[in-house]
Amino acid sequence: MDSRLTTKEFLRVFDCVRSSGDLQNTKYHLDDISAWHDYDGYTCWLGYKDVIVTLMFHGSLKIEFDKSSNYSYFTKQCLAIITANHCDKKDSA
Repeated sequence: MDSRLTTKEFLRVFDCVRSSGDLQNTKYHLDDISAWHDYDGYTCWLGYKDVIVTLMFHGSLKIEFDKSSNYSYFTKQCLAIITANHCDKKDSA
C-alpha cells in the first residue's frame, strides 16, 4: 500500500485534529497525532514522535522523520483520521 499523502490530505488531517482534538498548551491532540500552527496560521505542523510534517503557505510541504516505522504508523493514523471522519464539519471541496 502506498502510504504517501498529499498536501491536501495532510491539511484535512490538520483541520480534523484542530477541530476535534483536545487543546493542551499550544498543541491540539487527537489519538497519537499533534497539530499546531504559528501565530498567523501560515505555517502548520503535524507531529508524532520523531515525525514532523510542515505545511507552509502556497502548498509547500516538508516531511522529516528519523525512523521509517514511525512515519509508517503516522501515515496510517492520518488515513484513519480521514476515513473515520473525525471532523464534524462537512467537506466543502
